[in-house]
Amino acid sequence: MHAAEALLRASARWLAVVLPLGVLLRSAFVWLYTPGPFYWGNLIHAHSHTAYFGWAGLGLMGLILSLLPRLTGRPVAGSRPLAWLLRLAPWAVGGALVTFAWWGYAGPSIAFAALNEVLWVLFAVVFWREVRGRPVREWPAPLVLMGAAVLMLVLSLSGTTLVIVSEAVLDSAFPLLYQAGVYLFLELYADGWVQVGLMGVVLALAGWRPEDQQAAQRLAAAALLLVAPAALRMLIPRGLVGPLAWLSIAAGALFGAAQLGFLARARRLRLPEAARPWWHLAGVSLAVKAVLEFLPLLPVWSDWALSRSPVIAYLHLKLLLLSSSGLLGGLAAVRGAASPWAFRLFATGSVLMVAALAAHGFLAEAIPATSWPLYLVAFLAAIPAAAGGIWAANGPRGGPGSRSA
Repeated sequence: MHAAEALLRASARWLAVVLPLGVLLRSAFVWLYTPGPFYWGNLIHAHSHTAYFGWAGLGLMGLILSLLPRLTGRPVAGSRPLAWLLRLAPWAVGGALVTFAWWGYAGPSIAFAALNEVLWVLFAVVFWREVRGRPVREWPAPLVLMGAAVLMLVLSLSGTTLVIVSEAVLDSAFPLLYQAGVYLFLELYADGWVQVGLMGVVLALAGWRPEDQQAAQRLAAAALLLVAPAALRMLIPRGLVGPLAWLSIAAGALFGAAQLGFLARARRLRLPEAARPWWHLAGVSLAVKAVLEFLPLLPVWSDWALSRSPVIAYLHLKLLLLSSSGLLGGLAAVRGAASPWAFRLFATGSVLMVAALAAHGFLAEAIPATSWPLYLVAFLAAIPAAAGGIWAANGPRGGPGSRSA
């Protein structure tokens, strides 16, 4: 449990870095100024990589390690891979933050990104050592989803490898290769590792039933088969055509249906009281995201996908409203309830910010006068969202939170 708690505390501290940096980035769309010796593009890379590597990645690792004993029947064993994971994590995430902020995509930042990939492999080894004594077909439903998530974490290395090869080896000579790597990583990491892993966390804490077993196996198989092909949808506005384009659209729609199926079954779960508001928000966000998976079927989708604000809104829907709400709910369930005001601030600010960004994508071009006010709303909304998220992750807890209501 010491390792799980260390990872959860580390992820909460990184959230306290990521959210204020996000507020700073939103301010750049309201007031045009130069952020000292930095470039905005580099700070965006620092923000996103620290959010994925530090907050979401370490947080989900900590939640899974804290729940494995109740799924395997024994405490997590100390091991050399686990010790190295804990030693390297601060350097890997902190190094990525500093080097991406200063240099953007360059040799030092790529080196620290690769070090984070080492963390993922170490965690996969730790996870496998804990579960290898039991046949996969006998894994309980939460463990099935966690196992699929860990496998997709390892598979996400294919996306980061393509990015590194494109930038460092081929010197950006093949832009489509770079884009393919970015979207492959985003889908396998965010939709695969984080989202499916959180589904396993929810089942573990909400009390799964025997009839959930087959549903979990189907969802895990769907994620493993569909997430990577669905990533190629984002290449269609950039020139991808033919059977591969239609395959990616079909994969995304089928995965959207699988997510809606999970939500239909999750309605019958008894959520821990401390996690309930966070997971309700995450569930509504997942429903919106699942419906949006069908948008590529529309001819107009390519135009929307090339517009910056709708894409940014969608990414924040996934990482802020869905993943962060899910992680904060998990933290509340295993470490104790956060203040209700922390949730109110986070939920109100996050919903307003994502809504303002989405509205900007559809209104600003047609009505230019709405551009600055919508950016201002997004900036102002980011402030309570950041305050609530930091308060929920790092503030005082209200006692044991894993009690089911």
